[in-house]
Amino acid sequence: MNFIIILLLAFGFAIETPDSTAENSSASSTPTYEEQLETGVDAFYRTDWEKATEIFDQLKDRSPEDPRAYFFESMMPFWEYFFIHQDKELATQFLEQSERAVHYSEERLQESPNDTTMVLLLSGLHGYRSLVAAGEKEYRIAMQSGITGFRYTRKLLSLDSERPDAQIGRGMFYYMVGSVPREVRWVTNAAGIRGDIEEGFKELKKAAESDSEVSNDAKMILMYLYEKEERYDEAIVYADKLIDRFPENVIFHFKKGELLKTMGENPRARTSFQEVVSLDNPSLPRLHEESKKRVDELDELSLKSD
Repeated sequence: MNFIIILLLAFGFAIETPDSTAENSSASSTPTYEEQLETGVDAFYRTDWEKATEIFDQLKDRSPEDPRAYFFESMMPFWEYFFIHQDKELATQFLEQSERAVHYSEERLQESPNDTTMVLLLSGLHGYRSLVAAGEKEYRIAMQSGITGFRYTRKLLSLDSERPDAQIGRGMFYYMVGSVPREVRWVTNAAGIRGDIEEGFKELKKAAESDSEVSNDAKMILMYLYEKEERYDEAIVYADKLIDRFPENVIFHFKKGELLKTMGENPRARTSFQEVVSLDNPSLPRLHEESKKRVDELDELSLKSD
């Protein structure tokens, strides 16, 4: 995957849930919007997508113009499209759902031009839309979304903030620029754009070590990028951290299995794939079947080597 796609992929995970400004829920049995959103996001990261969908639908009814529920709702078909299988139905579902998230995010940003969360959200949404549209040969949408997403990325860099979500944005931008092939680096130099891969990892690690909700997003990005850099031992570290936090997330177990299989650690890889099979997540049946297939393949290899 080239450096532009890596940039497009990573920004959307950096969505921080802001501190609640609503009334204290201790005075009422009804949770605040922020508390309900936190529950929905937790279900999303546990890949309990049936529960997450139910909560996000309630939040959309409760506050129809808040973009966050639309964003996380759209991430479900995107994750399935990107991590498991690419088909037209998932692509269409994501593009339709993310369009609503873009609309409400742009409205919020017009009201608060320096809202870092909205800038990051729009960077991610347009980046994801560009990635999926290109995969489906919808090149007009891919081009428009890619250019717009990069504009929001540049806006992010202009905001002087040490917030963990801003650290993720800077880290990914530094990584992207540092990944530019040497033969075309003159383009970024001429534009006055500077960046370095290790500086990017440094910023991402700051976010990963923070106490904020986006620390999980930073860990996932680090897992992904270390895999792309073929630094598998470091990728495994973050896969384990994610699994410790979300032991029910079958996608994280599957990714760990893939990393271990690439490293030649077949018995440990089999354990990870078997965990996906055992969890039997009803939201992701194809991942269950793919993991079962991997377990059978590894068993066959083990028999041949005996």
